[in-house]
Amino acid sequence: MKIKSLHYFSVMCVLITALFTVNSANAQLKSLIEDFEGFADGQKSFEKEGLFSYGSIELKTIREKTKGFGYSGRRAMQVKWSGDEYFGGWGKGLGLFKHLNHETDHFNFYILNPVKNDKNTLRIIIQDDDNHSGKFEEEHDDSWEYTLELKASDEWQLISVPLKDFENANEGGDGIFNINYRGGMLLGVVFDFPDIEQYSSHQKWYFDFLSFSNGKLPTGETIFHPHPADEDDFSTLGAWTEKGLEGKISNIAEDFENLFNCSEKEKKQLGVIHFFKPFAVDGGHVENLYPDVKSINTIVQAGYTPMITLETRFIGLEDESVQPNLYSIVEGHFDNFLSNWARQVSQIEGVVLLRILHEFNGDWYPWSIAQNDRNPDLYIRAYRHIRNIFRNLGVDNVQFVWCPNSMSTPQEHWNYIMDAYPGDEYVDFVGLDVFNGAGQTGVPVWRSFRKETADIYYMLTQELPHKPLLLCETASRERMNEEEGQYFQSKAQWIEQMSEALTTDFSKFRLVVWFNQYEPFKVESSFESRMAFLKYIWENPHFQSGNRYFENSND
Repeated sequence: MKIKSLHYFSVMCVLITALFTVNSANAQLKSLIEDFEGFADGQKSFEKEGLFSYGSIELKTIREKTKGFGYSGRRAMQVKWSGDEYFGGWGKGLGLFKHLNHETDHFNFYILNPVKNDKNTLRIIIQDDDNHSGKFEEEHDDSWEYTLELKASDEWQLISVPLKDFENANEGGDGIFNINYRGGMLLGVVFDFPDIEQYSSHQKWYFDFLSFSNGKLPTGETIFHPHPADEDDFSTLGAWTEKGLEGKISNIAEDFENLFNCSEKEKKQLGVIHFFKPFAVDGGHVENLYPDVKSINTIVQAGYTPMITLETRFIGLEDESVQPNLYSIVEGHFDNFLSNWARQVSQIEGVVLLRILHEFNGDWYPWSIAQNDRNPDLYIRAYRHIRNIFRNLGVDNVQFVWCPNSMSTPQEHWNYIMDAYPGDEYVDFVGLDVFNGAGQTGVPVWRSFRKETADIYYMLTQELPHKPLLLCETASRERMNEEEGQYFQSKAQWIEQMSEALTTDFSKFRLVVWFNQYEPFKVESSFESRMAFLKYIWENPHFQSGNRYFENSND
């Protein structure tokens, strides 16, 4: 997107920044706006990723200035001055709900500024959506600005600016910084360069890791190292494989473990075996698929904890309009089946993790809020209804998992996940599903694990800190060779970064389940991917063997 004047620019999205901050023990990464890890080396066109420049600014992703670890990663954004226009800047359009607190939160970014001029002024602008239109309108919305003077440096600097230091530069809005599901969307962030007329052609600045945090972005050994995990943090390993589709759930563990256990000395065992149980898979609409108690007990006796995703739908229906919805669950249409289902589960000789009505904040399941009158209260009633069936029958070996998707689709006020929380009495574990490149047509946008997970991880750990957090499904696709080539981050590098996040600032997941289905998402989709998982996950002591954590969860 090109902006033809500074006035038009101020009517746009914007970003933030300032050198200040109090290091709080509770500080935490809150939202990752961009880390540039999904871009290609040398990429100059960014329309698909929502980035734009205007005036005399040119953008290009680069690798040579980055550190290759932590918040630095392997890619940054180069900003170069060229042309004859005496204004310029760049930014990112978002149009997303972000939970930001004006009093406590900071905007952060890394900058490498070797430009030795008399003045290096940077103006950051944030725009919020006061009238809920999804676009910036000068007569209705607020635009928040902060101006910063930077000294030239040949080293990277971490800039962290309190949101309360931003001033409202547009009188059209309500004058309140209210970017959240209750208030309005974060429409975008922009960096503007007021002193551009003094810059010579081809001068360059570099930016990386644009983010929001609660307090200053917490770091560890260096400004790029994420805050380290606590000593008692760990994750149990789990997996789902296509053996589950064949009904061979007792073979899931062996199928996955054999990818990595090369010898008895190196042998490691999963802790959780994940599989799905819909109402039926025969193309009809009569519920008839019950848990195979014998096979599940074989899993339990071998030292694994089963995690069952009960899908309240029929697989293979020609007419999807007859799928069950939340109303039919609440009205008791499936009570007899669910009661018999619960009695079957009660015969399992160990703890069962039961995930129901998962990914409800997407729009792809018949139980999603989007397909049920946009009513989160109805979802809560349906979730509680199913749980009460088990409770009333005295089935006490089941631990219930409430599991949103990492991104709410669509981004609407009514699709806020905490409005659909069934309550502590009904939820034993909080789950989360995180995928890179799933469910998108064409060449899907590539997002790092941190970028895909940060917002909802912060929300869940802050809103529900007393509930153990499980990563119930995660995977990344491979790159599409013809369309994407060798200059992009690879799946193996994505796995490496995921491991680094899970063992540092995202270390509160007590379970990590790789979703090993569909060829581009399988961990063995390439030799490099399998070796990355072996090195950074399987052989990493943070990711534990066995199910000790879950076998004691009913105590």
